[in-house]
Amino acid sequence: MAWLEAAFGPQTPIRGTCSLGRSASNHVVLADDKVSRRHAMINAQGQGEFWLVDLGSSNGTYLNGRRVGQPCRLNDKDVIEIANHAYTFRLHQRAPQRQSDQTTAKTIPEIRSVHCWLLVADLENSTHFLQGLPPDQVARFTGRWLAACKQVVEDHDGAINKFLGDGFFAYWPARDGAAGSVVRTLTALRHLQTLDGPRFRFVLHLGKVFAGGEASLGEESLMGSEVHFVFRMEKLAGTLGLGCLLSDPAHAEIRALLPTAEQGRHPLPGFDGEFAFFTL
Repeated sequence: MAWLEAAFGPQTPIRGTCSLGRSASNHVVLADDKVSRRHAMINAQGQGEFWLVDLGSSNGTYLNGRRVGQPCRLNDKDVIEIANHAYTFRLHQRAPQRQSDQTTAKTIPEIRSVHCWLLVADLENSTHFLQGLPPDQVARFTGRWLAACKQVVEDHDGAINKFLGDGFFAYWPARDGAAGSVVRTLTALRHLQTLDGPRFRFVLHLGKVFAGGEASLGEESLMGSEVHFVFRMEKLAGTLGLGCLLSDPAHAEIRALLPTAEQGRHPLPGFDGEFAFFTL
């Protein structure tokens, strides 16, 4: 259980995503000209894990007196400041159940096998690049990129499952029509790569994952070897210096919808053999 406490006013519970900003569509509305319309958000990621993300605001979001440059994990009693507004983040961890209660009180989470499109995006050489910018530009640069990518994914029926410091993990259940949504997402991300913004890469895979357990960002947790596979792909894309990398299963489904190029066969740590990869 997590919530925000203001010095004056009601507590705001955090369930999945909690957005803060000047727009009336936010969960926490801050009627202040120094606050951006979509200023920041707090996301639940797994059991008892919450992250603060600045969405490229003009005047910044501060955590315990320091400006947020990348998504930051929150701890109980952390202080979040936006313009002249301050909130204390509170997190109540449930006490472990006694052994005698487990057989009658504990609910076993349902775990299902689901076919999903999996996408990981990450800033390129982010540490080196961001060190050369003033702190206020770092926060604005990263936040606006994350906000733009989040909008692209959600506009095309996807969901972000986790923020990863300087990147994110998104997915689409492989239902009818999902391939078209994924292709439109790839096209939009390719367009973002051409704009005057941070350099980033993204990778796409298609495979079966285990879904269920503790929620992440209001979505189910995704687990299994295919999740590890797509994260290994992201590392490979960085090694190859590619802005986009597609696995063979993903490529087989979208090659008729987008022009692609072969990138040869490569091994991935933790997986046997070599795998074919492609790029846009």
